[in-house]
Amino acid sequence: MSTPNEPQQPERKTFTGITRRATRRSVKVTDAVAKYVITIGGIGVVVCFAAIIGFLLYTVVPLFKPAEIDQKLSTNLPAPAPTTAPSAAGNPMAMQIDEYLKSFWLLDDRGQLSIYRTAAAELVRTEALSDAPVTAMTNHRNVVAIGREDGTARVGRIRQEIEFLEHLPDAMEGLKEGDSAIHDGGVAMMTPAGPRVVRTVAELSDPVAITKENPSAIRLIDYFSNDQLEVMAAQLDDGRLFFNTITKRNNVMTGKVTRRVNSYVLPVPAYKGAEKAASLLLGLNGRMVFVIYADGYCLRYNTDSPAEAYVAEEIDLLPQAGVTVTKVQMLLGSRTLIVADSTGGVSGWFPAPYPFDQEAKTKDREHMMLAHAMPAQGAAVTSIAVSERDRQFLTGDTGGGVWLRHMTSGTTQGKMSTKDDAAVQLLAIAPKNDAVLMVDAQRQVALYSLHNPHADGSLSALFLPIHYEGYPEPSQVWQSSAGTDDAEAKFSLMPLVFGTVKATIYAMLFGVPIALLAAIYSSEFMQPRVRAVVKPVVEMMASLPSVVLGFIAALVLAPFIEQVLPAVLMTFIAIPVGLMLFGFIWQGLPPHTTRSLPGWIPFAAMLGLVVFSLWFSFQIGPTVESILFFGDFRGWVGYIPGRAVPGVPVSPFASAIPGWIVLLSPLFAVGLVILFNLYVRRHLSLYNASTSRATITIADITRFALTGLIAVALAYVVGAMFNAIGWDLRGGPIGPYVQRNTLIVGMIMGFAIIPIIYTVSEDALSSVPPSLRSAALGAGATPWQTAIRVVLPVAISGIFSACMIGFGRAAGETMIVLMAGGNTAILDPNIFTGVRPMSANIAVELPEAPVNSTHYRVLFLSAVVLFVITFCVNTAAEMIRIRFRKRAYQL
Repeated sequence: MSTPNEPQQPERKTFTGITRRATRRSVKVTDAVAKYVITIGGIGVVVCFAAIIGFLLYTVVPLFKPAEIDQKLSTNLPAPAPTTAPSAAGNPMAMQIDEYLKSFWLLDDRGQLSIYRTAAAELVRTEALSDAPVTAMTNHRNVVAIGREDGTARVGRIRQEIEFLEHLPDAMEGLKEGDSAIHDGGVAMMTPAGPRVVRTVAELSDPVAITKENPSAIRLIDYFSNDQLEVMAAQLDDGRLFFNTITKRNNVMTGKVTRRVNSYVLPVPAYKGAEKAASLLLGLNGRMVFVIYADGYCLRYNTDSPAEAYVAEEIDLLPQAGVTVTKVQMLLGSRTLIVADSTGGVSGWFPAPYPFDQEAKTKDREHMMLAHAMPAQGAAVTSIAVSERDRQFLTGDTGGGVWLRHMTSGTTQGKMSTKDDAAVQLLAIAPKNDAVLMVDAQRQVALYSLHNPHADGSLSALFLPIHYEGYPEPSQVWQSSAGTDDAEAKFSLMPLVFGTVKATIYAMLFGVPIALLAAIYSSEFMQPRVRAVVKPVVEMMASLPSVVLGFIAALVLAPFIEQVLPAVLMTFIAIPVGLMLFGFIWQGLPPHTTRSLPGWIPFAAMLGLVVFSLWFSFQIGPTVESILFFGDFRGWVGYIPGRAVPGVPVSPFASAIPGWIVLLSPLFAVGLVILFNLYVRRHLSLYNASTSRATITIADITRFALTGLIAVALAYVVGAMFNAIGWDLRGGPIGPYVQRNTLIVGMIMGFAIIPIIYTVSEDALSSVPPSLRSAALGAGATPWQTAIRVVLPVAISGIFSACMIGFGRAAGETMIVLMAGGNTAILDPNIFTGVRPMSANIAVELPEAPVNSTHYRVLFLSAVVLFVITFCVNTAAEMIRIRFRKRAYQL
């Protein structure tokens, strides 16, 4: 009964005649608000997702932008007034521009240093660096050596000094910030901190003699210097080769530096004694000397021990007939030799060790390799300039073309040209890689601005095999940092992609079978009371933080498994075998006995059996290791096939049969079971119907044991055949063992994804209508047949979704792999080696990557690649799931 004061709700008649009350206004308001909130939330999710993708692309796209090159200056280079006797202008031999792009210097063949203001190629001053005729010269990264006619050399550096001025000089009156002017023998400029002057200073030693015995003019010279080492190589006019080490002594009283030269003669082959070389270069910071002749013939000297230097190798750099070497230069790090020829061809050579499967043919066990054959320019190369920061370099030719190249990727980054296509005489790259300076044969100087910060970011370097310095063959390597600035950056993403896939696959192999079998058991065979306790406990496992799991794996599990590895591997066999035997025994018990037992008893019995199987594995593990693996499983997997030494007894570890037995036995066992079910079981159905359950159980256990023995025997026979023809698992899925490896990752990450897969799969199985189970059981199917042939096909779409959720969880896992995976970015399928997926790599390196650097952007690119992989997998999985669902509806 409603009260008189309560508002009456209007009543409406429907077409069925049923009276309905009008919807309250509060309900309508709530419904409208919910509609708009859900709509806004959905749009917000889409916008956020699009913003994330947009930010990733915004960060990644600059990696693939071409170099930006703009001409800033083109003018005639004024000839300096000679400071020594010949009055004609000298021929420029070396050039460099300062890091502020305000001045540059030229060193000509008379030994005269000329400094110019960049803005107008205006001469600042000149300085004579040699009082004797100059016959040879070299310049690397401002390190200069001048060889002279009297057999002596001056070595040292040409550097820039910076002086901040307290008062504004008259020459700088009216200058704006960034402008420059000549002042006091240098170039003055305005900066936010005030006026400053940059002066070019030559710090060269007193003349040092190449040799004191029969000195003659120096034809070729090269020089290397750092804080620990100072070496020089030279060839005299009479053809003799020398390698000199220089010891510096500082006079504390006067501050004067004196140099003591230790001279060593390099042997010249008799057939090359009369021929003069075209180029002479130091490599590997003075550990090697390259003597190159005009026809491309090269002698590589090993100078690790200068007193015992020898010709380590003879190489033909130009096998084409009629082609001559026009220019050679060492790349940054002095390991890669750039060779340019008369056809415009450019190639990169470096010494590398011989592959493991090849016999070394040189004394130092290294050989020169043609690592990079780059596109030809079409005209003879006349000048090469290398970057001081990365693997970029310039090549200029007789036709006035200048190509900006990148050695590691083998790509051409950009092209320039001189005025009137005059032959290029000198090239220089600014220390910050932000400018290119060139001088042509007509003394025209040109300055180009250069913006190419991501020369390492080509698609070939990111995804294809690259021949890196010191590697015997092209490889895919991730190495973003090194102990020296000269190191070659290696940004191949393939080891990270491989690591992601490898860790995910092993985690799925470990977690999916356990989770699915547990879901089937708890849904179809476990009593409701027990399931009500077990399922929440398993679901609570999903709340364990991954960092805790990783900590346990790294500090507890990994050291423990290293000590008992054979026993741990035995558990993968003992537990399934034990559960199978339990199933045979359980089905042999009388039906009234199994029905009368409480539901927790079989569950507790299986748990006890698992514990017993673990104990049994640890007891029998050493015995199996002794029988199969000669008492040392880690020694067997660590043996490298193909390392037999003549005269040395063959190691028992050389046999590959144990590995084939372990791998093939389960496969043969499964095959035998399938054959039995297809061709034998149906003939025994009538016999089983008239036989007691105990007899059937004994027969099943006997058949199970015989199947195992036959499978092992077949695996031994086939393994012996594979071993005879040289097939070995080592070097593939198994190999040397390290403590933190993919096995540990697979076990712990599989443990982490089990709760998710189990929960979703169990819900999918439980949602199958009970009528289907009843119909199957009524038709005479056993509970196991009902679960496998009726319930599982109906729930397969949900189970597949559960597996994909677990896949996504494993692919995106960071902390477990970071702490337990060994942090090793390598392309190695070995389950006993470490792994580094993309997610862990981003977590490790992104905090230390300079913002907007190539390293920074490549890390974001790896995030894009990870997204693309998961997107493709999820899309394919959804298509498969829809197909499964359609088939389930048809059942």
